Amino acid sequence: MVKQFLGCALFWISLSAQECESGDIEDSAQGHAEFSYIDSKGNANVSSLAFEGKVELLRDLNIYRLNASAYQARTDGVESKNKWMAEFNYDYQFDPYISLNYLVGYKVDRFSGFEYQGYTGPGLGLEFVDSDTHKLDFQGNILYSQDKPDAFVLEDYVSLKLGGIYEWKIEDNLKFSQEANYRMNLEKTQNYFIYSKSAVTVKINATVSMGVSYKIDYVNTPPPPSQRTDTTFLTSLIFDY
Repeated sequence: MVKQFLGCALFWISLSAQECESGDIEDSAQGHAEFSYIDSKGNANVSSLAFEGKVELLRDLNIYRLNASAYQARTDGVESKNKWMAEFNYDYQFDPYISLNYLVGYKVDRFSGFEYQGYTGPGLGLEFVDSDTHKLDFQGNILYSQDKPDAFVLEDYVSLKLGGIYEWKIEDNLKFSQEANYRMNLEKTQNYFIYSKSAVTVKINATVSMGVSYKIDYVNTPPPPSQRTDTTFLTSLIFDY
């Protein structure tokens, strides 16, 4: 079901982009893409490839946001990481600082102990700070969620997801950002997930930047034998358009 929702999201984004090009309505669109590749040889042969992308379309009071990321790594020819995720958000911004939201998310992480995780549901977005130097946004959702552990039966439940994004423009070409979210099973509160991404980017020109980021994926009760915490450090080439 979640895959069908994502298919619909991609269809509507494609449709919106076509209408933007037609000039029938006043729209705006922006995109963000990060690429990282490592190939290290010596005592251990390590190769990794990572991608993260964001697309945002604005149509009057309607905002469509699609976020996707993927990461794969091999050590001495053996796969050590294989994960990808996608989230689609629809916002109806009836107030400059408040918006109604609907979220669809899907995640696959081969080494997390889950075959997949999916979630969808309504929420509310709040814009607390929006200045030339600082930006701070929060979002909360009540979600219908599904988790499929590798060795256990499918579990569906109601969850709460809270998240926020902070951006600090230190200089014209230097920015710090912090993204974090927390998703908890409301029926079994000991089951929760935390995600954090800290990043610093340096602009080379209007389109290209270089960045470093540190990501944390935390699962409080992972299926055995998976670990609770998974971390990733990346240096990336970034494109904004």
